[in-house]
Amino acid sequence: MPARVVQHLCVKRVTSSDNCRVADGVDELDIALLDALHLNPLASFEELGTVLDVSPVTAARRWRQLVSTGRAWVSSAPGPQLPMKAALFEADCLPGAAPAVTSEFAAIPQVFSTNITTGKDNLYALVVAADQPLLAELVVDTLPAVAGVSRVQSALLTQLFSGTRWRLGGLSPDQVRAVTPEPAETNPPHEFDAFDRELFLALQRDGRLSFRDLAAAVGRPEPTVRRRMGLLTKAGMLVFRTDFARVQAGWPTAVVLKLGVTGSTVAEVGRTLVRYSETRFCAAITGGGAANLFVTMQLHNVSDLDPVIRRLSAEHPGVTVLDNRVVMRSVKSWGRLLGLDGRARDVVPVDLWAPVGKG
Repeated sequence: MPARVVQHLCVKRVTSSDNCRVADGVDELDIALLDALHLNPLASFEELGTVLDVSPVTAARRWRQLVSTGRAWVSSAPGPQLPMKAALFEADCLPGAAPAVTSEFAAIPQVFSTNITTGKDNLYALVVAADQPLLAELVVDTLPAVAGVSRVQSALLTQLFSGTRWRLGGLSPDQVRAVTPEPAETNPPHEFDAFDRELFLALQRDGRLSFRDLAAAVGRPEPTVRRRMGLLTKAGMLVFRTDFARVQAGWPTAVVLKLGVTGSTVAEVGRTLVRYSETRFCAAITGGGAANLFVTMQLHNVSDLDPVIRRLSAEHPGVTVLDNRVVMRSVKSWGRLLGLDGRARDVVPVDLWAPVGKG
């Protein structure tokens, strides 16, 4: 499902030789490919080949290798116009209980990410639901009742600043311009229905399914699927995100921050943070105490956090770090169940609409 035809030739050449690959890891071409797909998750292999100066066959082969080894994947994600509610749920677990608790959390379709961290609240989950009653049932009734949880706190996510697009530094400015899709024209609002949910869930497993394969997966004619997909994307209800095994690609350290904001608006600080290449997820929160922002960052080393905080403080002197923790184990990332090596080993499709207790 190509987004557009690339109209610019790139000037930065990336080698296409498989002989330069790091043993059981990724190389420069893989990073560039991931960077391109972060910007345009649906770019065709012809587009990617042009941007990366390799053949489409090489681009396709590299992507299949990344997917088959659990190092990368593309998933559907809610667009900005899709009605939904979201929350941050934090828990203090009994000694030794965190792995079992996170595994139980990860099995819930509305828990899209969950991690074990350092600190007193050594587990957090990000939860999304179609409406407030369903979110409340999850946060108030379901998650606190999991065996091994001793104390909980929660906050609502009120504005998302980042969560689907990142930069890995693998592309030149010309390549970035070449692969970035043109802004889509918007259509009148569309009421999300059961057919749309089918498409969303099918694309959770593989966001790059062809229209033909997607039609087969949902049992609908291909022209019908093509038209509905166009409507969903133009209506701002459906987007796509590329993710990867960060440890495998050289970003082994994840940190979690809760920030208090004074002197600037929360939106100003949020927009600043999404410009930082380290930022993975950034959302405004309310109802969780003094913190205004919840941020996750991916770093090469823990020591890299200090320069990031100094930079943010220089741009927004009123920002205070109220809490910071290091992620010890990522269990689930936007529906992907992760192994200890960070690779995807299975998927629990993120389902905003599922009844509690049912996938």
